[in-house]
Parts: sequence; structure tokens; C-alpha cells
Amino acid sequence: MQVKVLNNQSLLDVAIQEMGSAEAAFDIALANSIDVTDDLQVGQILQIPQAASDYIRKQTVNHYKINNIKPATQWQET
Repeated sequence: MQVKVLNNQSLLDVAIQEMGSAEAAFDIALANSIDVTDDLQVGQILQIPQAASDYIRKQTVNHYKINNIKPATQWQET
């Protein structure tokens, strides 16, 4: 599965949005050869590996999708 990074999203935001769990960020980082703390670029495509599904929280993912919630907590310097 692939996901496109939105404005101000961190890897933790993507992990929570797609898998419902911050723990999945480590597998996503590994699959994309990045660090968990790396800044992501808007439009960047991330691979969501099968291993990340070990952390999936379906209720959280469904809640985010049903309510069109797109977490974006990355602090941005102005």
C-alpha cells in the first residue's frame, strides 16, 4: 500500500492515519529508508509495509476515515 504525505504530516501522523497506531511508524520508516524523526515532504509517497499491519487498530482507522480526519501535527517554522 502507498500513501501520499499531506501538508504538515509527520511519520507518526501517517502511521496513525493509516494503521491507527504510532508503533507502525517504525516499520514505515524502515520500509522507506528514513528515520522516524525525518521531515516529510508534501506529496511524498510512502510505502506502508505488510509488517505495519501488526499494529493496526481498525476502529481508529475507520474513525479517521469516516470522519475524514487527516492528522497533521508537524511543527513548521514560519
